[in-house]
Amino acid sequence: MNSQILEKVESSGVCGIKKAELKKIFGADCENTINELAKEDKVIVDSKGVAHYVWSKDNYLSHVSQNDPKFKILARLVHNLETKISQIPVKSENTTDFKIHFDKCISEISSSLGWVPLADVRAKVCQILGITQEKFYSEVSTIIEQNPSKYEISTGGMEGIHVRGMLHGYIRRL
Repeated sequence: MNSQILEKVESSGVCGIKKAELKKIFGADCENTINELAKEDKVIVDSKGVAHYVWSKDNYLSHVSQNDPKFKILARLVHNLETKISQIPVKSENTTDFKIHFDKCISEISSSLGWVPLADVRAKVCQILGITQEKFYSEVSTIIEQNPSKYEISTGGMEGIHVRGMLHGYIRRL
């Protein structure tokens, strides 16, 4: 009986079908089947006026989007948000990609002693990856914490990372 009731509900379209109508067709004991289908999220039971109607999920969504002004507003807002999100350019912010570019920039910019201002590395890496200064220094902090034997940082400079309350603006690879 589940499949027969579900088929009848789906064929009712956007208007749905009255629960009383289903009881006339399938008998009063179809109430349990309707409740079971509702628990399985196969149908939606809602009132329209004083009568209870049953819809398939897709048909119910169409019904409320056509008839409920609040839902129309929310659906429009969600659609606009999805559109804005889809227009945001996707930048590579993977830590592995960051580390590759970070190490390459240190090698290219460093002096004969290996030291390089973090500000110079930041300018180049942020331009390549299209990330913010905050994201850059967050990634640098993570890399240095995870690889303390591969990097050495030194105090000074106009910008950098704070370690134990002091600004460290120079770095070199070990």
